[in-house]
Order: sequence, then structure tokens, then C-alpha cells
Amino acid sequence: MEPPATEETASGGLGPEEEEVRSDTQHAAEAVSPLPWPAATSGVATGIATTLRRGRDPATFRVTDHAGGLPDQPARSAVAPGGTPATDPAAASNDCLPSTASAVLAWSVVSADDANWRVDVTSLTLVGQINISPWPSVPNRKVVPNTPNPVDGGNINNTAGSANRWQAVIDDLADYDTAGGGAGVNWHSTAASTAHETAHWTGDYVGDAVTSAAGGNWSQANTDLDALQEPKATSATAAAARTAVQPRVNARLATWRSATISRWNTLIDTTDSPGSGGRGYAAGTRVLTGHITAVRAYAQAKGWTGTP
Repeated sequence: MEPPATEETASGGLGPEEEEVRSDTQHAAEAVSPLPWPAATSGVATGIATTLRRGRDPATFRVTDHAGGLPDQPARSAVAPGGTPATDPAAASNDCLPSTASAVLAWSVVSADDANWRVDVTSLTLVGQINISPWPSVPNRKVVPNTPNPVDGGNINNTAGSANRWQAVIDDLADYDTAGGGAGVNWHSTAASTAHETAHWTGDYVGDAVTSAAGGNWSQANTDLDALQEPKATSATAAAARTAVQPRVNARLATWRSATISRWNTLIDTTDSPGSGGRGYAAGTRVLTGHITAVRAYAQAKGWTGTP
């Protein structure tokens, strides 16, 4: 992870033990104090929201760009999970900060039968932000720290003892996802950090914490919410039924929030350090492997001694 972080305390009575920790790309997860939402940590941060609707691609947008309400869904439909966040490469740290406490559930009350009203979930909008701190890139100067540019006139050489020597570059990139590794002292890339944090959102958060049976199990939560009913004999109108059923909706959503946060924290605490099998480090490694391949190919094309 890159510098550690947390999210704010979830709403609905969740305690400090149920706060979400922030992911970081280059260092192991650490214990941290809550961060109020939606304030950014530092630098420029992008607010993001992902709306999940049945039969449609996940809609992800910058929060400030989104206006208006969400369209209703047909009764008895289920909300499909998914989503890819926007990223901003101008922050001072690398973080993925989902805000489960700020997720917005849209629902209505529909007629279940002649005797009952029932809940109909229409969408779940996930909210969060991703911060990316740009790694130095000086493509035509042999200085460090830097991003590899293995071309003639670039920043790679074959000078013994130089931090820009092709083998030194490869060695610094290669241990990113090994125990004790992480981003190199001299060589890394913004693209690798972006891939790392994006994998936290798409894989760890939306794909696991929000939706898996080990996490919030959103599909089951959606089913449970849609099953909530209110007798028409007690609540004569849909508006009255909504008021009556609201506490039960809140309680089921709070259970989902708690399980989602717990799973997120487990994933970050146990997998988001080099060599621990985390999705973020795996995604960053795929980008760095591309850099390594390009540096090695350039060295071979130049016929430099010792090229493997």
C-alpha cells in the first residue's frame, strides 16, 4: 500500500472497530485513526460513485458531475453489482477509500398483493475516492527516482555502478510484490500505483467486500430487502408503508454495511503488503513486468554485456 489510511465511522451505530481502513500501495497496512468523509487526505482527490442496476453496465461517475435522481426499476428486479472508479493522479498519497457509510440505497414501496406492500430496491450507489501520487518521470534524463524510458536518448544506460544501468533498473522493479519489497527506491511508475489502487476498488471492494458471501453479500441483502412487507390493513398508502418499513430497511442495510466494512478491513490488513497475495500488488506487478520486459529488450538490442 502507499501511505496508510482509514475511512470514517459508518453510520447506523457502527463502532470504531467497524471503520474501514484505507489502502496504500507501497507499505504494509497500519492501524490508523478514522478520517471524516468525504474530505480528501491531501492533494487532489476524486469523489466517485458507482451505481448498480440490473441489466445495465455499472455507472461510475465523479460525484460533482452527477445530478438528478436515479430511475426506478421494475418491481421484483435485483440490483447487479459492479463498477470502475475514476482516478486522479495529482494527490500526495496513493489511497483507495471506499465509504460504505455513504453508500446510497434507492428503494420504493410497491404492491406485493391485495393485502401487502413490499420493498423494491432500485439501486445501490457506492461512494468513495481514489488518490494517486504521481511518481517522477524524467524520460530523457539519467536521474533517479524515475520511470523507465528504454529508448535511445532515454534514461537507461549500461554504466557500471549507475542507478540508471539497465540491470539496476530491473532489480529495483522486480521485488515489488515480494516480502520486504514494494515500490523501488529509484524506479517505479504512476501507472503501477494507479493499477494497484484501482484493483482495490474493483476487486477488493466492489468485487469482494460488497458482494461476496465472505463480505456484505449484496445479492442476499437485496433479496432480503425486497422481501420486507407491510400489511395494507395497517398502512393504507404506499407512503405510510414506506414510513412503517423504513426501520427494517435501515437495520438490514446496517448489517450489510457492517459485513462489508469488516471484509474490506480484513483484506487490507492481511493481503495489502508485498508478497501477501493482495490484488493491489498483483495489479501493480503486471504493470511493472511490462517495464521490465521493455528494459530487458532494449538492453538486448544494444548488445550490452551480461544481458540475460
